[in-house]
Amino acid sequence: MGSKKRILLKITGKLFTGSDGTTADSAPVSALIPHITALAKTYCIGIVIGGGNFFRGSQQGKALGITPSVAHQVGMLATLMNGLMLQDLLSQHRIASTLLSALPCPTVGDSISPQAIDRALERDEILIFGGGTGVPYVTTDTNAVVRALQMNAAQVWKCTDVDGVYTADPKKNPHAQRLASLSYEKALALRIGIMDLSALAIAQQNCLPIRVFSIQEPQALTRAAQDPHFGTLISNQE
Repeated sequence: MGSKKRILLKITGKLFTGSDGTTADSAPVSALIPHITALAKTYCIGIVIGGGNFFRGSQQGKALGITPSVAHQVGMLATLMNGLMLQDLLSQHRIASTLLSALPCPTVGDSISPQAIDRALERDEILIFGGGTGVPYVTTDTNAVVRALQMNAAQVWKCTDVDGVYTADPKKNPHAQRLASLSYEKALALRIGIMDLSALAIAQQNCLPIRVFSIQEPQALTRAAQDPHFGTLISNQE
């Protein structure tokens, strides 16, 4: 493992869907794997993946009339399903990884613990965190920050479908301007929709920088590693 920096990637479950956003398609993830492989040469990598391609507690759960806490549990199971699929695709490319789950599921992955995280890092394996935080009403953004702190990551990279943080929603406001950087305080004051407020508050308390960028950009992970101005950096300093 040497002196590698540690990074936590927060990626969307939509990477398991096609361009229509609904059809199952592994192509987007498969296309990303070579870039993860290249990044792993210089970084220890942890990954938190969402489960929205299967189930969102706040959407499908509400539509089905499921009790909110139960709907969130279903959503956490969806992230575990995505984690298992990601691990298999990595394995097919001969990339070693460890799947850790916040929900007890010993036939799928080990339980998350400091010891399990350290063992995986010592083996220089990619860490995949599934099952959310194990409790309802917590987003995958917050989970990503928590897992990054547990593995002592230098930054969280939120890989999304927009190229950074804007002064307003760029899809609704053509005059919105992208910010190269902003402080946690300003991000919380603006109540930016791209990141959960609880996640920002925990990151602020622990001085954990968050970089937001579009995973759809060519060579996105390489550019995030090499260009400090790629995307938007949220930190203690603006």
